[in-house]
Amino acid sequence: MAELLDRLIRDHKHLLRVLDLLDDLLDRFHAGDEPDYELLCEMVEYMESYADQVHHPNEEDIFDRLRARTNERYPVLDQLTDQHLLLSRINKRFRQSLEGIVHEEVLRRDQVELQGRELVKTLREHLDLEERAAFPLARERLSASDWEELHPPASSDEDPLWGEAGQRRFQSLLRHLAERDRA
Repeated sequence: MAELLDRLIRDHKHLLRVLDLLDDLLDRFHAGDEPDYELLCEMVEYMESYADQVHHPNEEDIFDRLRARTNERYPVLDQLTDQHLLLSRINKRFRQSLEGIVHEEVLRRDQVELQGRELVKTLREHLDLEERAAFPLARERLSASDWEELHPPASSDEDPLWGEAGQRRFQSLLRHLAERDRA
């Protein structure tokens, strides 16, 4: 029935694994080590290319359907929509800083770390709020026909990290996640 919702929850688990790795890299960065900036850029690109362009729009479709289904107002849905926009801005700013470092711009380490920490914290809180408030509401309020109309995206919208294409596009990130799992 709610295959799309199940996929979004699976996406959250994948995003949390990426955030755990990002936390580790930020800890090393804080300790004075030079992290793998290419890997950091790849992580942020993944979040932009999939979370911002596929995952969040799928959630917005669910939120819009919930808003249209009833006359009730759901402030949590408005909050989550605002967070989607905020996360996109935070992610973009962090990516620009990382790319600046890769291109030898002079940036303050503490500011770059702060941007990364803000992304991790905001995204973790966002995922938690969706799973605690919005997803149960969707399961409860949307009908089988709603879910049918909100069918999961086509394979072209497949997760580029965990799907078939992930073996190529985000190979370095996938390898680091596998190494982290083995540790």
